[in-house]
Amino acid sequence: MLTLSFKQSVPLNHQIATSELGFICDQRDKAKSVGVILIPFDGTFENKRDVIPVLIQKSSDQHDPSDLLQKWKNGTEYIFLETRDDVIELASFFKESENDGVKSVHFSFPNDPDGGPQTSNHIAINVSGFSNGFDAFQMACVSPQ
Repeated sequence: MLTLSFKQSVPLNHQIATSELGFICDQRDKAKSVGVILIPFDGTFENKRDVIPVLIQKSSDQHDPSDLLQKWKNGTEYIFLETRDDVIELASFFKESENDGVKSVHFSFPNDPDGGPQTSNHIAINVSGFSNGFDAFQMACVSPQ
């Protein structure tokens, strides 16, 4: 397994909480499949649905036609994206955002409606340098072990 990950740490309930977004390359099979995992801040994600709608934006306070809405799968304490086209779409959105001078992109996704006072999650991912990092990640992913 090969990963390219981005972390964000914030103070939450008098502790430091960390979220993480990772592109993961499974080099065990010849297809060298790539998926994406998003691990929200500890204890902030609660949703029992199989499919989670995720809105990815260049600005957290302004909607834009280029915003990306994807359907991620629920892994209980994390969400993941595994279809090739969706992973490519997300990487392209990151690259486009970086090229437009955007410093971070914003992920928003819901909790269960009856899951408590926090109705949604918001995570910012820094995309500065993403293009170079992702290109190196892709090259390492396809190279023979």
